[in-house]
Amino acid sequence: MAGSTHRWPGTRGTRPRHGSRPRGAARPTGDRLWLQFSARGAGRSPTGGVSTAGRAGATRRCPRVRPAVASEMWSSGHLPRRTRLFLPLTPITRIGRQWPGIACRPSISHPVGIALPQRFYVVGAVAACLVIASHLIALGSAPPGLFSDEAGFGYNGWTISHYGTDQFGTHWPLFFRSSGDYKGPAGVYLEALLTAFLPLTPWVIRLPNAVAGIALAFAAGWLGWRLTRSFAVTLILVLEAAFEPWFFHLGRTMLETDLLTPLFYVLSLVALAAGGDRRLSSWLAAGIALGAACFTAQPARFFTPALLLIVVFAFRHTLRGARLAAIATPVVLAVIVLVIAGGAATARLGAVSVFAKDGIIGGAREAVWDYLQYQGPLLLFIRGDSNLRHSTGFEGLLFVTAAVPLVLGAVAAWRRRDEPLARIALLGTLIAPAAPSFAVGVSARRDVVVLPFLLLLLAYGWQALIPWLRARRIRTAIAVACVLAVAAPYYLDYALAYPTRAARSFESGGLDAIARAHDLADGHTVLVSQRLGPEDALVDLLPDPRLSDPLGSVGIHAMSSPGDLAAAQPGDLLVLTWADTPPPGSTLVFQEIADGPTSLTGETTRVVVISVYRR
Repeated sequence: MAGSTHRWPGTRGTRPRHGSRPRGAARPTGDRLWLQFSARGAGRSPTGGVSTAGRAGATRRCPRVRPAVASEMWSSGHLPRRTRLFLPLTPITRIGRQWPGIACRPSISHPVGIALPQRFYVVGAVAACLVIASHLIALGSAPPGLFSDEAGFGYNGWTISHYGTDQFGTHWPLFFRSSGDYKGPAGVYLEALLTAFLPLTPWVIRLPNAVAGIALAFAAGWLGWRLTRSFAVTLILVLEAAFEPWFFHLGRTMLETDLLTPLFYVLSLVALAAGGDRRLSSWLAAGIALGAACFTAQPARFFTPALLLIVVFAFRHTLRGARLAAIATPVVLAVIVLVIAGGAATARLGAVSVFAKDGIIGGAREAVWDYLQYQGPLLLFIRGDSNLRHSTGFEGLLFVTAAVPLVLGAVAAWRRRDEPLARIALLGTLIAPAAPSFAVGVSARRDVVVLPFLLLLLAYGWQALIPWLRARRIRTAIAVACVLAVAAPYYLDYALAYPTRAARSFESGGLDAIARAHDLADGHTVLVSQRLGPEDALVDLLPDPRLSDPLGSVGIHAMSSPGDLAAAQPGDLLVLTWADTPPPGSTLVFQEIADGPTSLTGETTRVVVISVYRR
């Protein structure tokens, strides 16, 4: 059949005259939308227009219209070779703006064209404000205190900004030695930018990861939009990447620039999604993002080359020549820089390796067990990381409700495994936890490299789940209730109980104790516990790093062995943790205590974190 008309209910005709309504149809009382599809001419796009009710048969053509639903019907063969659809639009209040995509007058209002996107924009703006506020409010006090790794980032950033050296006087290093390890350049140089015009406080020190968490949430929404073109999936992905415990908690600490790693990975996937792989510039952008990821958190230094291989394998049928060079060159250059840096890039790797103590057989057995834990429900949905600096210890790294879209997403990705992004999601989820498994113990921070692939699975899962939820309102209501039932207790615990429970883990009160002890010293030396480390004192007093003994210049001695405590002179002040034993004859001066419940159902307790004695 050469042509046909899909009729609106109530019509009797088969082929309307050009610009007229179907024969037998009622005269429209408002605007009408018509869409015409034709197979004449290869690659031609559907055209459309608006018929206004001002005079019968007056049709305004707007060839710029590209209706997504109609395009899908045409491409799937559900419409004949030449088809025109007449869709009467009910008259509603005009709002003085044109329907997006239709550049013709008079302006019209349409629930699908304007009302739904407007609601989405309003809800999206509210969600964006909520994401930003939740990552920045009380950033310096929740989690409590400032751990030595965080203080090391802050002080080295401050010294780079003001003196051009690290805390040991080395000029403009690539990796920064601090707290027995080497810190990546991304975090320290971001701190340098901030402390160039902001004071060195816990809030400022944690700001880079908070901003990375905010950017990651929006990048996840961007990825969801490019994959699904669904407003709902986009919004849900933003909320998932902002408020799932794994993302939320890491965005409020600065133990390392943990969230910069998945942020760069997600940006590389965004560049290649939705046909981006057809453009050379997209491959170059993806390569630059992957290369930059090598200088963020330590796990990225090892996994980024593996991710490059995964991407090359996923796009192996189309990736050739200049495109391959565009994505591979930045990563290869970054790896060369890491190799030149030598031991600084792989510090502590031998100390935390599973093979260091148990040999090859025992280490391999432990690595397999760790891998199963990384993929298991106990870590992901039930208990989380046992280290209270990496997880709160309340619920898992992800809400248990995330298991449903993750499973559906894995099934959908498997069914769509011929698509490159689906292959990347599956392979990345399986391979990413392998590298952290070769380090002793299970750590949520080491496994941050898996987060982008979980976001991909969530996008596929929600794309499959949302139509089922929308079919009945009761399903949506139950789903929202389940999410609130698991999320509300977590955030109540985070605000009320976690600060007390994690006070010792984050050395809460260490900054205040050192500053107060320094004021009370009266010319005597202040000895700081080895368990606290020198970083808190450096952040407190900001000595000149170019001096041979920066801390000594301000009357501070960082103890490195128990013998230092015994050698303290009468009148010296001792800043000790709860695990340290003061020498005989010492007098307690003051203590830093955390007051509050350690669980939502527990009673208020007093937790001694720091004690200051006079020798």
